[in-house]
Amino acid sequence: MDWKVRLAEPGEVAQAVDLTAVVFGTGPVATPDYKAQVEAALEPDRTFVVTDGGAVVGTGGAFTYEMTLPGGTPVPLAAVTEVGVAPTHRRRGMLRAIMAALVDQALDRGEAAAGLTASEATIYRRFGYGVATRFHTLEVDPARTAELPELAGDRPAGAGPGHTRLVPPAEAAGLLPAIWERHWRRVPGELSRNPGWWRSANLDPEHERGGASARYVVVHEGADGAPDGYATYRLKQDWSPQGGGHDLTVEEVAGADDQVEAALVRFLLDVDLVRTVRWTAAPVDLPLRWRLADSRAVRVTAERDHLWLRPLDVARCLAGRRYAGAGGLVLGVVDPDRPDLGGRFRLDAGADGAAEVARTDAEPDLEVMVADLGAALLGGVSWATLRRVGLVDERRPGAVARADALFRTERAPFCATPF
Repeated sequence: MDWKVRLAEPGEVAQAVDLTAVVFGTGPVATPDYKAQVEAALEPDRTFVVTDGGAVVGTGGAFTYEMTLPGGTPVPLAAVTEVGVAPTHRRRGMLRAIMAALVDQALDRGEAAAGLTASEATIYRRFGYGVATRFHTLEVDPARTAELPELAGDRPAGAGPGHTRLVPPAEAAGLLPAIWERHWRRVPGELSRNPGWWRSANLDPEHERGGASARYVVVHEGADGAPDGYATYRLKQDWSPQGGGHDLTVEEVAGADDQVEAALVRFLLDVDLVRTVRWTAAPVDLPLRWRLADSRAVRVTAERDHLWLRPLDVARCLAGRRYAGAGGLVLGVVDPDRPDLGGRFRLDAGADGAAEVARTDAEPDLEVMVADLGAALLGGVSWATLRRVGLVDERRPGAVARADALFRTERAPFCATPF
């Protein structure tokens, strides 16, 4: 078979969606709900295919997003998505060729990094992607969520006389994108959401509810009446003879500041008739347990990777973020697939946390693979941890400690955006 990766033609997009249904186990043909959800977000000019005899047998695409670096600076991100090869055409190099085409396009578009969420954890490191954000799955017993005595009865600091209200889907569709704009820029690792993402999310298809209700949306409004945060959740009813009690599943919480987020979490814990609150994807450093008199009311049931990052413009990624203080180092980056993207980079950070980064011929203080730079870029893993497992070569004594002092962040990176 003679094949090549190319952009999809208009008539091939539906075939590409059907193929993703096959490779991700949705079914031999995409259901109407699944097709509507994927096509609402899909960007045709970023959708690649491989064909055999007129049939699409490989596909991969990207979304046009931005990602927040530590310090709040956004950089363009190629959000790789819907990548798959037909089970009849595996082991022919199609996946590698599709991934290469997506990086080529990202470079042509001047995007600083590529990112993805991985269906399998063993696939994407070989293409230069490292785990940049993780999340916890939580179970909370709402009957045990009384706050510490010094906090009990107090409104979260700074929240003012704000209030929450439930909003119907039509109103939520107009409110949430503007609230998200205030939220994502303050969370390292979080992504912008373009209109296609919101169109897809607003469909709220039955197959994603897990037997629970349609999506509830609660909006927080500040003292001036302006919306400044929201939470989305679902309820799964249980009216059993033993007393029952529903399960509440938190989808996401977004706010203009930590106090707004705390007020929304408090709302979720106080919903009537709820026996268990489950948070599918919560930040690993969620402040909630530190507010509670009984911290054991919050139980971590799982931890998982979410956003994987591949730096494409190393200097731009390093210079775009902020650092914990003044200092510098020379970082050697090894990029096996794209040697010209790697090299040696001198980083000089000032007292204000801003840095200048440039290529250099100087000997590196540290050397790291590009995937591991992707893991460390947002502060999701320490350089010391990477060194302990042999993924960082410390060329100059003390360089790892210096890197950790520079890359330290006030909050763990987190990405709540599925794509």
